[in-house]
Parts: sequence; C-alpha cells; structure tokens
Amino acid sequence: MSGEGARGGDGELTFDEFVVASAGRLLRTAIFLVYDRHLAEDLLQTTYERVARRWNRVRRGGRPEAYARTVLVNLAIDDRKRRGRRPDVPVGGAEDVDRFAARRPREADGTPLDDVLARLPVKQRAVMVLRYWCGLSEQEIAEALGVSRGTVKSHTARAMAALRRELAEEGSRHG
Repeated sequence: MSGEGARGGDGELTFDEFVVASAGRLLRTAIFLVYDRHLAEDLLQTTYERVARRWNRVRRGGRPEAYARTVLVNLAIDDRKRRGRRPDVPVGGAEDVDRFAARRPREADGTPLDDVLARLPVKQRAVMVLRYWCGLSEQEIAEALGVSRGTVKSHTARAMAALRRELAEEGSRHG
C-alpha cells in the first residue's frame, strides 16, 4: 500500500494511522464479545482486512471506527452461529479438555458479572458491550447491528434481566 505510515496528501487519516489509533479499543471490544483473546485477535485481523479493502470509501464516510466496529460485531455474531452449528472438537486427552475448559481468558477477572456476560446470547452480549463498554447510543447500536432501536431495547432488557437473575442467584449461593 503506498503512503503507509504517513498522512495522505490531502491530510486525511491513512489506514495505518487508523489501525494504530483504534487497535486497543477494538481489541478490547472483541474480547468482551467473544471472551477468547486469540479468537478476538483473529476477528480483529479479519475486520481490518475488510476495512482495508474499502478504506477510501470508509475514510470518506468520516466514521471509520464505527464502520470497523460494525464489521467486528457482525463477525463475532457470525462466528458464534458457525461454532454453534459445528462446534470445535478439541484434540488431546480428557485431562486436556478439562484443563482448558476451566481456564478463563486473561482479560476476564473471574467476577460473577464476568461469568454471566460470557453466558449471554451473542447478540445480547454485543448490545451490552456496545452500550456499556463502547458507550454507543441505542441508535448507534441499531446501526452497527443492522436492527431497529426496539430490538436493541429488547436485547438490553433481556440481558439486564439475565444479569440481575444470575447475580442474585450467585449472591444467594455465596451469601
């Protein structure tokens, strides 16, 4: 790619500058979406590949991070659906499966809230991450997911109800 690492002749953000500026935020978002650091990195790489192919149009639209976030969320949702249809089969002995199944992602702090978020359906988790981690409005979330504001509201309500229910149960078990 010509002009990598420098501002374009018209003073606009280059793709390289965009990646440097957005990588931390988008990676954290991906981790919260999929709760797997390696999968999150793979999804972010695919996101950047798709954004790069359309960079001139995306840059002219003036919201490249919003576009990338939409691609990332959709990839996470699609990956979750694909894995649901054809789950990965681990290789190794039973003790390896037990050991890896019990391991939490390094970014997860092991709190009950963290556990409940990981169990939410992928679209509910996406809405919660976009709303409370990324700080997007209902309208921005609706645009990112390609759904109506009403759908965003219903996903939020269902996710909040699940969080309250699960955290109350967790509290009664340990309280």
